[in-house]
Amino acid sequence: MIDMPPPPEPPALPSEKVRDLIDYADRMAAFISAETELIGELGRAPAENNLTPLIEGWRFVAQAMRDSYDGQC
Repeated sequence: MIDMPPPPEPPALPSEKVRDLIDYADRMAAFISAETELIGELGRAPAENNLTPLIEGWRFVAQAMRDSYDGQC
């Protein structure tokens, strides 16, 4: 059986900084979503300008921060 180390703890950050980072990640996802919509309106090829992985990445970061700092914000 594999000997698992304990899970890492998130770095200690002031609650305000955690909220700011979560907000930043949420706003980046919203901004890139708006860019994707604009690309579509301009008729650019979606396959060449697919920003969905970036949007999902920013949403994942925001949720991971919420989960990691649950109760601390």
